[in-house]
Amino acid sequence: MLMRFRNLVLLSAALCTSAAFAAELKAVDVPFSFVAKNHAYEAGSYTLSVDRTRSMVTLEKIGTPSQPLTWIMLPADSSHPKVSLIFDVTGAEHVLRTIQYGTLATPNLDARPKQRVEGTSTIGE
Repeated sequence: MLMRFRNLVLLSAALCTSAAFAAELKAVDVPFSFVAKNHAYEAGSYTLSVDRTRSMVTLEKIGTPSQPLTWIMLPADSSHPKVSLIFDVTGAEHVLRTIQYGTLATPNLDARPKQRVEGTSTIGE
């Protein structure tokens, strides 16, 4: 019984380690404050962590405890091989619309009516 429990613990640790290595990380600098999921985020450096096996992306501020944001990603335009954050802009307000990571992208994250959007801003490679 003890041997089975030990093996279960070791297997769980190995699976967690494998999942951590499956994620891809990119850093991106956002020069303005923005809104995502109805939360305000400061300008600064963020990491994008993409887990292709689960089709998930996480955005998290570097160096400060903050609420990480996680979304499902879907297949996207394969002619855009780079990493980018696209924001809808109205006045001085920036709202995160999509994250593109190579051939994957989030769906539209900005729930505001499109007639309120005055322009877009793209950050990334």
